[in-house]
Amino acid sequence: MSEKKQLSILEFSRLTGIKRDSLRFYDQIGLLKPEIRGANDYRYYTRRQLSSAYLIGSLRLLGVGLKDIKEYSEDRTPEKMLGLFEEQEARIQAEMARLRETSEIMNQYAEMAQEALNHKENEFELRLKERKRERIFLCPPVSPSMNADEGEIFAYEYANSHGINLGHPLGVMITRENLFSGEKNPEYQYYLRTGKKGNAWKPDGLYAVAYGRNGGQEADVFYLRLLDYIRAQDLEPIGGAYFEFLLDEIAVQNPEEYFGRIEIPVKRR
Repeated sequence: MSEKKQLSILEFSRLTGIKRDSLRFYDQIGLLKPEIRGANDYRYYTRRQLSSAYLIGSLRLLGVGLKDIKEYSEDRTPEKMLGLFEEQEARIQAEMARLRETSEIMNQYAEMAQEALNHKENEFELRLKERKRERIFLCPPVSPSMNADEGEIFAYEYANSHGINLGHPLGVMITRENLFSGEKNPEYQYYLRTGKKGNAWKPDGLYAVAYGRNGGQEADVFYLRLLDYIRAQDLEPIGGAYFEFLLDEIAVQNPEEYFGRIEIPVKRR
């Protein structure tokens, strides 16, 4: 059986994933011309053109412009190929890192939502939980002159200036010293759950945890009830408090459905 040496534009399109209109355009600009012109000006490609088509398709997916691809195609050398591939490999690795971080953020929100659903039946719930150590990006303390919105924007701007992806879940930390200072509005700091890019640690160990609907609107009440629970369990706080919305505007439509969590590391007396 003789080997088929010609591919119609339809066959070539199916094999390469490049649309026929694009192939016609590539022909017009001289980027990828069919090697054979048949009757009625039909375009026919050969098997050896498949590699060039796959390369063009891959480079286009990476956002490389047609002009740059054409310049390379018209004057190909091994040195230029190596330089092109090295440049695109760097872009691929950067994109893979971005996608991994996006996946990590989605998993964080999914885990938080699942935790909320596990405790959402009660308006308010107190319990003890073991936590693993977690890396966080801790922002500087919020100035007392700032309101809540200004403080949050300040934290986001600070994190952004340090190359942090602002899609990570946001939390609020009050140090142990400030938590028990007796001040009505103790100093607090925002943090993002950034994993490897963090600059601080949320410690592992036993935590007293309070779950509740719309917790951020009544944080002071949450703290007081959690502290009463700690005393009732004959526990001693050994760290600051951490607050996060497990359900916020990402997961629910109505702010009244926001669901929060406050936790304080403790030890048994």
